[in-house]
Amino acid sequence: MEPRTTPSPAAPEGTAAAAAPSPRAEAAATPWHAKPTDVVLAALETSPDGLTDAEARRRLAQNGPNELASKPPKTLGAMVREQLGDPMVLILVVAAVLSALLREWAEAGIIFAIVVVNAVIGIVQERKAQSSLEALRSLSAPTARVVRGGAEEILPARDLVLGDVVLLDDGSMVPADLRLLDSASLRAQEASLTGESVPSEKDADAAVAPGAPLGDRSTMAFATSIVTGGRGRGVVTATGMGTEVGQIAGLLEGDEELDTPLKRKLASFGKLLTIVGVAAALAVVAIGLAYGRPFVPLLLLAVSLAISVIPESLPATATIVMALGVQRMARHEALVRRLPAVETLGGATVICTDKTGTLTENRMSVVRVALGPDLDRDTAQEPAAALAAHPALFGDLAFVAALCNDASFAEGEEAPGAAGNGSAEGERGPTEGGRPPAAADGAAAPDTVIGDPTEGALLVMARDIGVDPAALRASYPRLAERPFDSDRKRMATVHERDGQVVAAVKGALDGLLPRCAFVMDDDGPRPITDDDRAHAIEVAARLSDEALRVLAFATRALPAVPGDEEDIERELVLVGLVGMMDPPRPDVRAAVDTCRTAGVRTVMITGDHAATARAIGEELDIYRPGDLVVTGEELEEMDDAALDDAVRRASVFARVSPYHKLRIVRALKHDGEVTAMTGDGVNDAPALKAADIGVAMGITGTDVAKDAADMVLLDDRFTTIVYAVREGRRVHRNIQKVVQFLVADNLAEIVVLLAAVALNWNAPLTAVMILWVNLATATLPALALGVEPASRHIMEHPPLRAGTLLEGRQARRVVFQGLFVAAFALLAFVVGREAGGDAVGRTMAFGVLAFSQVLRAVNQRSDTDPVWDREGGRNPQLAWAVAASTALMLVVLLVPPVREAFGGAAMDAWQWATVLGLAFLSLVQTEAAKAIGRWRARRGQGTAGLRG
Repeated sequence: MEPRTTPSPAAPEGTAAAAAPSPRAEAAATPWHAKPTDVVLAALETSPDGLTDAEARRRLAQNGPNELASKPPKTLGAMVREQLGDPMVLILVVAAVLSALLREWAEAGIIFAIVVVNAVIGIVQERKAQSSLEALRSLSAPTARVVRGGAEEILPARDLVLGDVVLLDDGSMVPADLRLLDSASLRAQEASLTGESVPSEKDADAAVAPGAPLGDRSTMAFATSIVTGGRGRGVVTATGMGTEVGQIAGLLEGDEELDTPLKRKLASFGKLLTIVGVAAALAVVAIGLAYGRPFVPLLLLAVSLAISVIPESLPATATIVMALGVQRMARHEALVRRLPAVETLGGATVICTDKTGTLTENRMSVVRVALGPDLDRDTAQEPAAALAAHPALFGDLAFVAALCNDASFAEGEEAPGAAGNGSAEGERGPTEGGRPPAAADGAAAPDTVIGDPTEGALLVMARDIGVDPAALRASYPRLAERPFDSDRKRMATVHERDGQVVAAVKGALDGLLPRCAFVMDDDGPRPITDDDRAHAIEVAARLSDEALRVLAFATRALPAVPGDEEDIERELVLVGLVGMMDPPRPDVRAAVDTCRTAGVRTVMITGDHAATARAIGEELDIYRPGDLVVTGEELEEMDDAALDDAVRRASVFARVSPYHKLRIVRALKHDGEVTAMTGDGVNDAPALKAADIGVAMGITGTDVAKDAADMVLLDDRFTTIVYAVREGRRVHRNIQKVVQFLVADNLAEIVVLLAAVALNWNAPLTAVMILWVNLATATLPALALGVEPASRHIMEHPPLRAGTLLEGRQARRVVFQGLFVAAFALLAFVVGREAGGDAVGRTMAFGVLAFSQVLRAVNQRSDTDPVWDREGGRNPQLAWAVAASTALMLVVLLVPPVREAFGGAAMDAWQWATVLGLAFLSLVQTEAAKAIGRWRARRGQGTAGLRG
């Protein structure tokens, strides 16, 4: 199980600057969002006129600049030490040193070359990026509008200090965490911190509970968020590492490099081989000395044995197999930044996914419409159905929605040829028959929106029924307006339509309905009744229960253009309601179902409200009856044991902070899950880094999320994760095949040498022969096995949870194969020694080991299927690898100078036939074992694990 250190619970905003030792401790002591402004100013020893320049300089010198701390990258020397510290590499280094001391220069040179090549490959693949903090710095605002000594000035954002008074307006980036002193219709986009797709409304005078989640702290503006509307003024309460984004940076910096499952398995495997190698070498020396053999030859034999233990080509082969998987995944829009992530995906048991931008499209969309006649039936329809039923009323709704709106399409994004071209006919009846015009190529019109996402959704709705918002605004320019504010919960604009001055009003139903005196029916306005009001409230409640954001729309004829103080929001005509949401991506549900079939659980972790998260979860089949929905406030009350229990049963976590996400991921890992975490925002970065594999969105994702992740989805599609999991399983399975292939021959070499020493024979193999078998004849087939096609059933079984590279039955198969090959090689050595001496015996044993390994590559493609019946597909690379390895071996055995360098001798035809026959028997033995396994499966005893 994964050890963990539980982070502190989310706390109110901090006060520490970059130099402060514990920003979160100070945060807990000073919940700025819950204090009155006068208390905040007094605590920070400042005033609405700001600090003096002298005091600001003093605080800057004391606390440091408003920027994020950095961590030096890993040096080349540290990476080299890390590579040479591997147990398998240490054995090779010791073997090379001993060979050099014994003046076996060829062996020493070859072994040292192997060590250098493996180290270079490892260093090249050292991709653990330290650029997350740099990306966070790039988010920092370069300048800020500050009030100092009562005068406004523009300063570098890094010069801000606690107590500075900062001015905010539309489009500005918040340069530090601020407690708002005053605000006017202020809204800020905080999706990268909170996960909410809708901008947060800010109110300096609101009453906020001390323990409110980050997204509910309406009295605060947080560093790196963007002001999308209104204006405000706030006092700096935290700078640098003390800000919310700074605390995330601290988590990224403090979270040490975490081993992936592949790293853990390779480390465990390396330790096992180290123990076997040391024990075997000591046994060789002890047995040889007992027989009275000279020490130096025994030492050479021990070196040979140590070399035989290490599958020298395994690290490089595993790296190349994963690199090829990376290339295949890149062709399917999945960019892998760290190689072990490929194999890790194959063992993933849980995918923790953010909602906004990952499961959903990260854009608001109108999904329900209730016009006047619908209210009588307490119903709301999909936009297309509402348009078909009431085209004229829908035109009135689109008129109000497009004109009472400050958003706009990006240049060139308006729907061309929209019906009506903004005319009155177009508003009442968008097109003939009430149908919107199709795009020329049949594709949906683009919907890149500048401004508030909610207002953008209204523009898209109008455009989709054939109303061109730009043309409409040109035909009916705005004559007056009443901007939205949080007290009225309404916005109104005034226009001239067909010689009549009219007001277009939108807002929350509870703020607009009391102002309505009429309701619009198909026949026109009629007086509104108490039943009408009750129906409207009921429809709005139902839409809210579906986690939709509800807006109401109304209009009114005016006698003239109103003055600034005139109340135009009265005696309104209620046109209808709309329900909006950030819609799920259409292909996500199928991807979730595929993951469930593959035994991979999907868990939604979001900063959005519980009702919204649950509704999305139900629609995508992530949440099912009996599952838990856990909120951030509930999670705050849980200790580690309670959280361990909750993560087993919860499918949705809502209203959570970055620290909660980190706790959830660590709890899952502590429970033995192999966890993948998807996300796109700054708030996702710590959990992305802590997970076994972090998956960031390439289009909507922030640089911080991408740099913290192991893999980036270039198309932001959840379905790409399914392909990545499948490819990861293929890589994992192929690495297992490579390990079985290599280790079986290494085991045979160990048994051959130990048996020879135990029987007091001369060494049946030289160190160079062992290296040749382990490298020349093994590497190419191993690489070919690494690109073996995936079984068609690979996504129909649970993920592997084995803690080692080989499962139990695979390990038993390797042992039996190794023992059989060792027996055949010893037999060949005895036959050759009797016929022509030790040199011929060594050559025959060498040939049996090499050729049996080449032949076993063919039947290593599957643990169950016979060599002539592979259900996964053809592998032409394997045929070429077998041919090349055979050719290399023939060069060593047939070319006299090369053969003599290896310590071999020429063989006659009978000896060649013996070598090839014994090598072929290893193939027969493996196929016989498979046949027995299939027979047992048919008898109902079965085999666990994968086919193929």
